[in-house]
Amino acid sequence: MATTHDSSSPESRIPNPGSRPLRVLHVLHTLMRAGAEQLVVEMAVGYRGRLETAALCLDQLGPLADQLRAMDVPVFFTRRGPGMELGQTAKIRDAIVEFSPDVLHCHQYTPFFYGSLTRLRMGLTPAGRRRRPALLFTEHGRHYPDIVSSKRRMMNKLLLPQAAHITAVCEFTRDRLVEKEGVSAGRVEVVYNGVDPSRFAGLPSQAAARASLGVPADGPLVVQVGTLRSVKDHPTALRAFAAVLRELPAARIAFAGDGPDLPDCMALATDLGIDGSVHWLGSRSDVPNVLTAGDVMLMTSLSEAHSVSLLEAMAAGLPVVATAVGGIPETVSDGQTGLLAPRGDAAGLAAHLVTLLRDEPLRRRMGQAGLARVHERFLRQQMHERYFQIYQRLSRGASM
Repeated sequence: MATTHDSSSPESRIPNPGSRPLRVLHVLHTLMRAGAEQLVVEMAVGYRGRLETAALCLDQLGPLADQLRAMDVPVFFTRRGPGMELGQTAKIRDAIVEFSPDVLHCHQYTPFFYGSLTRLRMGLTPAGRRRRPALLFTEHGRHYPDIVSSKRRMMNKLLLPQAAHITAVCEFTRDRLVEKEGVSAGRVEVVYNGVDPSRFAGLPSQAAARASLGVPADGPLVVQVGTLRSVKDHPTALRAFAAVLRELPAARIAFAGDGPDLPDCMALATDLGIDGSVHWLGSRSDVPNVLTAGDVMLMTSLSEAHSVSLLEAMAAGLPVVATAVGGIPETVSDGQTGLLAPRGDAAGLAAHLVTLLRDEPLRRRMGQAGLARVHERFLRQQMHERYFQIYQRLSRGASM
Protein backbone atom coordinates (compact mmCIF):
# COMPACT_ATOMS: atom_id res chain seq x y z
CA MET A 1 0.00 0.00 0.00
CA ALA A 2 1.31 3.45 -0.90
CA THR A 3 2.07 5.84 1.93
CA THR A 4 1.76 9.55 2.39
CA HIS A 5 5.12 11.13 1.64
CA ASP A 6 6.24 13.96 3.87
CA SER A 7 9.03 15.53 1.83
CA SER A 8 11.09 16.06 4.96
CA SER A 9 11.35 12.27 5.35
CA PRO A 10 10.36 10.61 2.05
CA GLU A 11 9.53 6.93 2.17
CA SER A 12 8.45 6.13 -1.35
CA ARG A 13 8.51 2.97 -3.33
CA ILE A 14 8.14 4.30 -6.87
CA PRO A 15 8.13 1.75 -9.70
CA ASN A 16 11.13 1.49 -12.02
CA PRO A 17 10.78 4.36 -14.52
CA GLY A 18 12.08 2.24 -17.41
CA SER A 19 9.23 0.92 -19.54
CA ARG A 20 6.14 2.41 -17.96
CA PRO A 21 2.83 4.16 -18.62
CA LEU A 22 2.51 7.92 -18.76
CA ARG A 23 3.11 9.51 -15.35
CA VAL A 24 1.26 12.53 -13.95
CA LEU A 25 1.94 14.27 -10.65
CA HIS A 26 -1.03 16.38 -9.52
CA VAL A 27 -0.35 19.40 -7.30
CA LEU A 28 -3.35 20.51 -5.21
CA HIS A 29 -4.23 22.36 -2.03
CA THR A 30 -5.84 19.29 -0.42
CA LEU A 31 -7.50 15.97 -1.15
CA MET A 32 -10.85 16.87 0.36
CA ARG A 33 -14.01 15.92 -1.55
CA ALA A 34 -14.29 18.52 -4.31
CA GLY A 35 -14.20 18.72 -8.09
CA ALA A 36 -10.46 18.95 -8.76
CA GLU A 37 -9.64 16.37 -6.12
CA GLN A 38 -12.26 13.93 -7.37
CA LEU A 39 -10.85 14.30 -10.88
CA VAL A 40 -7.48 13.03 -9.64
CA VAL A 41 -9.08 9.92 -8.14
CA GLU A 42 -11.24 9.27 -11.20
CA MET A 43 -8.29 9.53 -13.60
CA ALA A 44 -6.19 7.24 -11.40
CA VAL A 45 -8.98 4.62 -11.45
CA GLY A 46 -10.21 5.01 -15.02
CA TYR A 47 -6.79 5.07 -16.70
CA ARG A 48 -4.98 2.49 -14.60
CA GLY A 49 -2.52 0.67 -16.83
CA ARG A 50 -2.19 3.66 -19.17
CA LEU A 51 -1.53 6.26 -16.50
CA GLU A 52 0.48 6.25 -13.28
CA THR A 53 -0.73 8.91 -10.88
CA ALA A 54 0.73 10.65 -7.85
CA ALA A 55 -0.68 13.56 -5.84
CA LEU A 56 1.03 16.31 -3.89
CA CYS A 57 -0.96 18.31 -1.31
CA LEU A 58 0.32 21.70 -0.21
CA ASP A 59 -1.99 22.47 2.71
CA GLN A 60 -3.64 19.35 4.11
CA LEU A 61 -4.64 15.85 3.17
CA GLY A 62 -8.25 14.66 3.33
CA PRO A 63 -10.38 11.56 2.85
CA LEU A 64 -9.41 11.13 -0.80
CA ALA A 65 -5.77 10.71 0.26
CA ASP A 66 -6.72 7.45 1.96
CA GLN A 67 -8.61 6.37 -1.15
CA LEU A 68 -5.55 7.01 -3.32
CA ARG A 69 -3.19 5.24 -0.92
CA ALA A 70 -5.47 2.20 -0.99
CA MET A 71 -4.83 2.06 -4.75
CA ASP A 72 -1.04 2.29 -4.27
CA VAL A 73 -1.04 5.87 -5.54
CA PRO A 74 1.82 7.89 -3.94
CA VAL A 75 0.66 10.94 -1.98
CA PHE A 76 3.16 13.66 -1.05
CA PHE A 77 2.42 16.29 1.60
CA THR A 78 4.53 19.47 1.84
CA ARG A 79 2.80 21.12 4.83
CA ARG A 80 2.71 24.68 3.48
CA GLY A 81 2.61 27.40 6.12
CA PRO A 82 0.88 30.79 5.98
CA GLY A 83 2.08 33.40 3.52
CA MET A 84 4.55 32.86 0.72
CA GLU A 85 6.80 29.90 1.50
CA LEU A 86 9.52 29.60 -1.13
CA GLY A 87 10.86 26.49 0.60
CA GLN A 88 7.91 24.66 -1.01
CA THR A 89 9.83 24.57 -4.27
CA ALA A 90 12.52 22.30 -2.81
CA LYS A 91 9.85 19.88 -1.54
CA ILE A 92 8.04 19.83 -4.87
CA ARG A 93 11.37 19.32 -6.66
CA ASP A 94 12.09 16.32 -4.41
CA ALA A 95 8.71 14.82 -5.32
CA ILE A 96 9.40 15.40 -9.02
CA VAL A 97 12.81 13.74 -8.76
CA GLU A 98 11.33 10.83 -6.82
CA PHE A 99 8.27 10.15 -8.96
CA SER A 100 9.73 11.28 -12.31
CA PRO A 101 6.46 12.52 -13.84
CA ASP A 102 5.99 13.30 -17.51
CA VAL A 103 3.40 15.95 -16.66
CA LEU A 104 2.99 18.18 -13.60
CA HIS A 105 -0.73 19.00 -13.40
CA CYS A 106 -1.29 22.01 -11.13
CA HIS A 107 -4.87 22.58 -9.99
CA GLN A 108 -5.73 26.19 -9.05
CA TYR A 109 -3.48 29.23 -9.00
CA THR A 110 -1.48 28.68 -5.78
CA PRO A 111 -0.41 25.14 -6.76
CA PHE A 112 0.47 26.57 -10.19
CA PHE A 113 2.52 29.33 -8.56
CA TYR A 114 4.64 26.88 -6.60
CA GLY A 115 4.74 24.29 -9.38
CA SER A 116 5.85 26.75 -12.04
CA LEU A 117 8.39 28.36 -9.72
CA THR A 118 9.80 24.91 -8.99
CA ARG A 119 10.08 24.16 -12.69
CA LEU A 120 11.74 27.51 -13.32
CA ARG A 121 14.32 26.88 -10.60
CA MET A 122 15.01 23.36 -11.88
CA GLY A 123 15.88 24.87 -15.22
CA LEU A 124 18.86 26.68 -13.69
CA THR A 125 20.92 23.46 -13.74
CA PRO A 126 21.45 20.97 -16.61
CA ALA A 127 20.35 18.04 -14.42
CA GLY A 128 17.22 19.93 -13.38
CA ARG A 129 16.36 20.77 -16.98
CA ARG A 130 16.57 17.11 -17.95
CA ARG A 131 14.11 16.12 -15.22
CA ARG A 132 11.56 18.89 -15.65
CA PRO A 133 8.06 17.63 -16.55
CA ALA A 134 5.70 19.49 -18.83
CA LEU A 135 3.38 21.70 -16.77
CA LEU A 136 -0.39 21.84 -17.16
CA PHE A 137 -2.26 24.55 -15.24
CA THR A 138 -6.00 24.06 -14.66
CA GLU A 139 -8.05 26.83 -13.08
CA HIS A 140 -11.12 25.33 -11.43
CA GLY A 141 -12.56 28.44 -9.79
CA ARG A 142 -11.84 31.95 -8.57
CA HIS A 143 -11.85 33.64 -5.18
CA TYR A 144 -14.64 36.07 -4.39
CA PRO A 145 -14.14 38.98 -4.60
CA ASP A 146 -11.62 38.35 -7.38
CA ILE A 147 -8.80 40.82 -6.70
CA VAL A 148 -5.36 40.31 -8.23
CA SER A 149 -2.46 42.59 -7.29
CA SER A 150 -0.19 44.25 -9.84
CA LYS A 151 2.72 42.41 -8.18
CA ARG A 152 1.11 39.06 -8.95
CA ARG A 153 0.48 40.06 -12.56
CA MET A 154 4.15 41.00 -12.87
CA MET A 155 5.14 37.60 -11.44
CA ASN A 156 2.85 35.94 -13.94
CA LYS A 157 5.00 37.25 -16.79
CA LEU A 158 7.80 35.10 -15.41
CA LEU A 159 5.75 32.05 -14.44
CA LEU A 160 3.06 31.68 -17.12
CA PRO A 161 5.61 30.71 -19.82
CA GLN A 162 6.40 27.64 -17.66
CA ALA A 163 2.93 26.26 -18.48
CA ALA A 164 2.88 24.18 -21.64
CA HIS A 165 -0.90 24.39 -21.60
CA ILE A 166 -3.67 26.06 -19.58
CA THR A 167 -7.24 24.86 -19.13
CA ALA A 168 -10.28 26.35 -17.42
CA VAL A 169 -13.43 24.52 -16.37
CA CYS A 170 -15.80 27.06 -17.97
CA GLU A 171 -15.83 30.20 -20.06
CA PHE A 172 -16.33 32.38 -16.98
CA THR A 173 -13.10 31.03 -15.45
CA ARG A 174 -11.24 31.40 -18.74
CA ASP A 175 -12.33 35.04 -18.96
CA ARG A 176 -11.11 35.71 -15.40
CA LEU A 177 -7.69 34.26 -16.26
CA VAL A 178 -7.48 36.62 -19.19
CA GLU A 179 -8.83 39.67 -17.36
CA LYS A 180 -7.25 39.17 -13.94
CA GLU A 181 -4.05 37.20 -14.54
CA GLY A 182 -3.01 38.58 -17.91
CA VAL A 183 -3.16 35.23 -19.72
CA SER A 184 -3.51 35.41 -23.47
CA ALA A 185 -7.02 34.26 -24.43
CA GLY A 186 -5.58 31.97 -27.10
CA ARG A 187 -3.64 29.99 -24.50
CA VAL A 188 -6.66 28.87 -22.47
CA GLU A 189 -8.77 25.85 -23.42
CA VAL A 190 -12.13 25.28 -21.76
CA VAL A 191 -12.55 21.69 -20.56
CA TYR A 192 -15.91 21.48 -18.85
CA ASN A 193 -16.36 19.33 -15.76
CA GLY A 194 -18.38 16.20 -16.31
CA VAL A 195 -20.37 13.60 -14.40
CA ASP A 196 -21.39 10.00 -14.94
CA PRO A 197 -25.20 9.71 -15.17
CA SER A 198 -24.99 5.95 -14.60
CA ARG A 199 -24.22 6.69 -10.93
CA PHE A 200 -27.87 7.75 -10.61
CA ALA A 201 -29.36 4.62 -12.17
CA GLY A 202 -30.86 1.86 -10.04
CA LEU A 203 -31.04 3.96 -6.88
CA PRO A 204 -33.71 3.39 -4.23
CA SER A 205 -37.04 5.17 -4.34
CA GLN A 206 -37.37 8.70 -3.06
CA ALA A 207 -39.12 7.44 0.06
CA ALA A 208 -36.34 4.91 0.75
CA ALA A 209 -33.67 7.55 0.17
CA ARG A 210 -35.37 9.90 2.61
CA ALA A 211 -35.70 7.15 5.20
CA SER A 212 -31.95 6.47 4.96
CA LEU A 213 -31.29 10.15 5.66
CA GLY A 214 -33.78 10.46 8.48
CA VAL A 215 -36.01 12.80 6.48
CA PRO A 216 -39.81 12.34 6.55
CA ALA A 217 -41.27 10.89 3.36
CA ASP A 218 -44.12 13.39 3.14
CA GLY A 219 -43.80 17.00 2.00
CA PRO A 220 -41.53 18.65 -0.58
CA LEU A 221 -37.77 18.53 0.02
CA VAL A 222 -35.11 21.02 -1.11
CA VAL A 223 -31.51 19.78 -1.07
CA GLN A 224 -28.31 21.81 -1.09
CA VAL A 225 -24.92 20.13 -1.49
CA GLY A 226 -21.68 21.94 -0.71
CA THR A 227 -19.15 22.93 1.91
CA LEU A 228 -20.53 25.36 4.47
CA ARG A 229 -18.26 28.33 3.90
CA SER A 230 -18.89 31.98 3.17
CA VAL A 231 -18.71 31.85 -0.64
CA LYS A 232 -21.57 29.31 -0.71
CA ASP A 233 -23.80 31.78 1.21
CA HIS A 234 -25.90 29.29 3.15
CA PRO A 235 -27.47 32.13 5.20
CA THR A 236 -29.28 33.28 2.06
CA ALA A 237 -30.47 29.69 1.54
CA LEU A 238 -31.90 29.65 5.08
CA ARG A 239 -33.62 33.02 4.67
CA ALA A 240 -35.07 31.93 1.33
CA PHE A 241 -36.33 28.71 2.87
CA ALA A 242 -37.93 30.61 5.75
CA ALA A 243 -39.97 32.46 3.10
CA VAL A 244 -40.84 29.15 1.40
CA LEU A 245 -42.23 27.81 4.70
CA ARG A 246 -44.69 30.69 4.86
CA GLU A 247 -46.18 29.40 1.60
CA LEU A 248 -45.53 25.66 2.04
CA PRO A 249 -45.40 24.81 5.76
CA ALA A 250 -44.74 21.09 5.10
CA ALA A 251 -41.55 21.76 3.11
CA ARG A 252 -38.13 20.71 4.38
CA ILE A 253 -34.55 21.46 3.41
CA ALA A 254 -31.51 19.19 3.74
CA PHE A 255 -27.91 20.44 3.66
CA ALA A 256 -25.24 17.90 2.68
CA GLY A 257 -21.80 19.13 3.66
CA ASP A 258 -19.68 20.33 6.51
CA GLY A 259 -17.51 23.36 7.01
CA PRO A 260 -16.55 26.34 9.17
CA ASP A 261 -19.92 28.10 8.82
CA LEU A 262 -21.99 25.18 10.13
CA PRO A 263 -22.36 26.44 13.73
CA ASP A 264 -23.43 29.92 12.60
CA CYS A 265 -25.88 28.47 10.09
CA MET A 266 -27.44 26.21 12.70
CA ALA A 267 -27.82 29.21 14.99
CA LEU A 268 -29.42 31.24 12.20
CA ALA A 269 -31.92 28.45 11.52
CA THR A 270 -32.89 28.59 15.18
CA ASP A 271 -33.17 32.40 15.10
CA LEU A 272 -35.40 32.18 12.04
CA GLY A 273 -37.59 29.61 13.78
CA ILE A 274 -37.12 27.03 11.02
CA ASP A 275 -34.71 24.58 12.66
CA GLY A 276 -37.45 21.93 12.92
CA SER A 277 -37.66 21.87 9.12
CA VAL A 278 -33.89 21.81 8.46
CA HIS A 279 -31.80 18.64 8.23
CA TRP A 280 -28.02 18.86 8.60
CA LEU A 281 -26.64 15.75 6.89
CA GLY A 282 -22.93 16.44 7.31
CA SER A 283 -20.24 15.43 4.82
CA ARG A 284 -21.59 12.69 2.55
CA SER A 285 -20.09 10.09 0.26
CA ASP A 286 -23.59 9.09 -0.97
CA VAL A 287 -24.51 12.23 -2.91
CA PRO A 288 -26.64 10.31 -5.45
CA ASN A 289 -28.78 9.05 -2.57
CA VAL A 290 -29.12 12.60 -1.17
CA LEU A 291 -30.22 13.94 -4.56
CA THR A 292 -32.66 11.08 -5.08
CA ALA A 293 -34.36 12.14 -1.84
CA GLY A 294 -34.93 15.69 -3.07
CA ASP A 295 -37.42 17.48 -5.29
CA VAL A 296 -35.31 20.57 -6.10
CA MET A 297 -31.58 21.36 -5.88
CA LEU A 298 -30.69 24.77 -4.41
CA MET A 299 -27.37 26.60 -4.81
CA THR A 300 -26.90 30.08 -3.33
CA SER A 301 -23.22 30.71 -4.11
CA LEU A 302 -21.80 34.23 -4.25
CA SER A 303 -19.32 32.97 -6.82
CA GLU A 304 -19.06 29.66 -8.63
CA ALA A 305 -17.22 28.22 -11.61
CA HIS A 306 -18.53 24.99 -13.11
CA SER A 307 -20.14 23.25 -10.18
CA VAL A 308 -19.97 19.46 -10.12
CA SER A 309 -22.77 19.51 -7.53
CA LEU A 310 -25.10 21.18 -10.02
CA LEU A 311 -24.12 18.70 -12.73
CA GLU A 312 -24.86 15.83 -10.35
CA ALA A 313 -28.28 17.30 -9.58
CA MET A 314 -29.04 17.55 -13.28
CA ALA A 315 -27.81 13.98 -13.83
CA ALA A 316 -30.19 12.91 -11.07
CA GLY A 317 -33.07 14.56 -12.92
CA LEU A 318 -33.58 17.40 -10.44
CA PRO A 319 -34.52 20.93 -11.47
CA VAL A 320 -32.21 23.61 -10.09
CA VAL A 321 -32.74 26.93 -8.33
CA ALA A 322 -29.48 28.87 -8.17
CA THR A 323 -27.78 32.23 -8.23
CA ALA A 324 -26.82 33.56 -11.67
CA VAL A 325 -23.13 33.95 -10.88
CA GLY A 326 -19.88 32.79 -12.47
CA GLY A 327 -20.29 29.73 -14.66
CA ILE A 328 -23.73 28.77 -13.34
CA PRO A 329 -25.57 30.25 -16.36
CA GLU A 330 -23.31 28.07 -18.56
CA THR A 331 -24.46 25.04 -16.57
CA VAL A 332 -28.12 25.77 -15.88
CA SER A 333 -30.28 26.94 -18.75
CA ASP A 334 -32.57 29.49 -17.06
CA GLY A 335 -36.22 28.63 -17.62
CA GLN A 336 -35.40 25.25 -19.16
CA THR A 337 -33.37 23.21 -16.64
CA GLY A 338 -33.85 25.51 -13.67
CA LEU A 339 -34.52 29.02 -12.42
CA LEU A 340 -31.85 31.62 -11.60
CA ALA A 341 -31.82 34.70 -9.37
CA PRO A 342 -29.19 37.32 -8.44
CA ARG A 343 -26.71 36.54 -5.66
CA GLY A 344 -28.08 37.28 -2.21
CA ASP A 345 -31.69 37.54 -3.47
CA ALA A 346 -33.45 35.44 -0.84
CA ALA A 347 -36.90 36.60 -1.97
CA GLY A 348 -36.24 35.75 -5.61
CA LEU A 349 -34.81 32.34 -4.76
CA ALA A 350 -37.78 31.64 -2.48
CA ALA A 351 -40.24 32.54 -5.24
CA HIS A 352 -38.48 30.14 -7.64
CA LEU A 353 -38.53 27.36 -5.05
CA VAL A 354 -42.25 27.82 -4.42
CA THR A 355 -42.95 27.79 -8.16
CA LEU A 356 -41.19 24.46 -8.61
CA LEU A 357 -42.34 22.82 -5.40
CA ARG A 358 -45.96 23.55 -6.33
CA ASP A 359 -45.68 22.24 -9.90
CA GLU A 360 -44.64 18.60 -10.24
CA PRO A 361 -45.01 18.47 -14.07
CA LEU A 362 -42.73 21.52 -14.37
CA ARG A 363 -40.18 19.88 -12.06
CA ARG A 364 -40.27 16.75 -14.17
CA ARG A 365 -39.85 18.65 -17.47
CA MET A 366 -36.94 20.70 -16.16
CA GLY A 367 -35.32 17.64 -14.60
CA GLN A 368 -35.51 15.72 -17.88
CA ALA A 369 -34.11 18.72 -19.77
CA GLY A 370 -31.23 18.93 -17.29
CA LEU A 371 -30.38 15.25 -17.75
CA ALA A 372 -30.41 15.70 -21.53
CA ARG A 373 -28.06 18.69 -21.17
CA VAL A 374 -25.63 16.58 -19.15
CA HIS A 375 -25.60 13.90 -21.86
CA GLU A 376 -25.09 16.56 -24.51
CA ARG A 377 -22.30 18.63 -22.93
CA PHE A 378 -21.12 17.46 -19.51
CA LEU A 379 -20.21 13.76 -19.54
CA ARG A 380 -17.34 12.67 -17.30
CA GLN A 381 -15.95 10.36 -19.96
CA GLN A 382 -15.52 13.28 -22.37
CA MET A 383 -13.70 15.33 -19.72
CA HIS A 384 -11.39 12.45 -18.77
CA GLU A 385 -10.51 11.64 -22.34
CA ARG A 386 -9.65 15.24 -23.13
CA TYR A 387 -7.28 15.46 -20.15
CA PHE A 388 -5.65 12.19 -21.14
CA GLN A 389 -5.15 13.51 -24.69
CA ILE A 390 -3.52 16.63 -23.24
CA TYR A 391 -1.22 14.52 -21.06
CA GLN A 392 -0.18 12.46 -24.08
CA ARG A 393 0.64 15.49 -26.20
CA LEU A 394 2.49 17.31 -23.43
CA SER A 395 4.54 14.22 -22.58
CA ARG A 396 5.73 14.14 -26.19
CA GLY A 397 6.71 17.79 -26.01
CA ALA A 398 4.01 18.78 -28.47
CA SER A 399 2.65 22.32 -28.34
CA MET A 400 -1.06 22.72 -27.74
